[in-house]
Amino acid sequence: MAISDGRCGKRRDTFLGAAPAIAAATAMLLLVQPNCLAARRLNSLQRGCRRKSPQAMAFAAPASPGLRTYNPEDPTTKLHQRYHDGTIQYTMAHMDWVQNKGYSKDEHLTDEQKTKLRTEARERLARWPRLLPEDMQHFGHGGKQMFCPGPKSCALGDPAENVFVISLARRPEKRQRVLQQLEEHQISATVVSAMDGDAVLYQNDVEALGARILPGYNSGFSNHNMPYTTGEVGCFLSHTTIWHYMVEKGLSSALILEDDFDLQEDFKLRLGEYLREAEGTNWNLMYVGRSPMENDVSQISEHVVEPGYTLWTVGYILRIEGARALLETEAYRHMVPLDDFFSVSMGRGMSGEYNERALEWSVSIPPILRGLGMNPPLVMPYVGAMYKSDTAMLRPGTRYVQDLPLKGGQDTLRPDPRSLP
Repeated sequence: MAISDGRCGKRRDTFLGAAPAIAAATAMLLLVQPNCLAARRLNSLQRGCRRKSPQAMAFAAPASPGLRTYNPEDPTTKLHQRYHDGTIQYTMAHMDWVQNKGYSKDEHLTDEQKTKLRTEARERLARWPRLLPEDMQHFGHGGKQMFCPGPKSCALGDPAENVFVISLARRPEKRQRVLQQLEEHQISATVVSAMDGDAVLYQNDVEALGARILPGYNSGFSNHNMPYTTGEVGCFLSHTTIWHYMVEKGLSSALILEDDFDLQEDFKLRLGEYLREAEGTNWNLMYVGRSPMENDVSQISEHVVEPGYTLWTVGYILRIEGARALLETEAYRHMVPLDDFFSVSMGRGMSGEYNERALEWSVSIPPILRGLGMNPPLVMPYVGAMYKSDTAMLRPGTRYVQDLPLKGGQDTLRPDPRSLP
């Protein structure tokens, strides 16, 4: 059953054999919010679903790559089901808000605050790719933080104190929720001011920073059928600042979170346990939160898999070798949506079943990432987060880079001298 989601174009979501409740709920969500990219966030496990026999549902090595096979016993599927159902309940409980607003539009800000934030966002953009003291705020919870205490901590990829949360200054309600989550789980972290896509005013702003959208990107691919947005630019550039900071400061690994994260029960304990399960594997990217589009390639341990094509960058651990490779190959000069970039960088999707352009993009995006994923994820986007996301939804005011004026006059972006090598 193909579903048309308005401006996003026709998506290839097929629910053959999928749980009826999931299919019906997703269809309902698309009806009340036709411009949303919910299929990337909420349909994650339903691409070309095929039921397994009861015998095949037993805990065993996952199927070979190909569109995700529906398995209701899979821990990741179960977790996604729970959040999917929660989002449908949220949508129904806030139907008027969803239909008439459908997206957080910064109504909480006065005109004066909006003007101030726009100026600061433009200045922040000019500091890319560096993270300077004014771009970071540390929140500690006492004592030295380690997720894998012991002499092997670094070798296991323990991010320790290097936890970074990307947060937009004009989303104070999301930042407050971030701080509540960190307090609840007693996690020390550095909140990083995000690169705000709304500060990208001209096409030449991207080039002025030395970044570039992948030539020929046009309208993406059939499952993400839209031109590159300024929000996607902001997302990619925000993550790049942390990769740059890791290399600059010699951080062996870092946990990178986006500000819509929802940490699962016993997060700290389970993160350490799952990292220990991956001991001896040569990974440089570990998905802590993920939305699989393809079957897992292999099962590494009880809670760790080698994933196929995967969406979301809501939470992942990156080792310095991966950060260095991303910078040395100038990932920011070949920008596609960041989660798609990661998957192609792992050599995934080459069959074209989910992303028919993956093979084409791989000419410019080398296979530099060796990814593993936690099963089930320990991070999910919180219920309702999609309505406040700057990249997951099309909203009033969404801007495509290709439609921006080519260049500005007096407002031309000039990189901050402190951002230069």
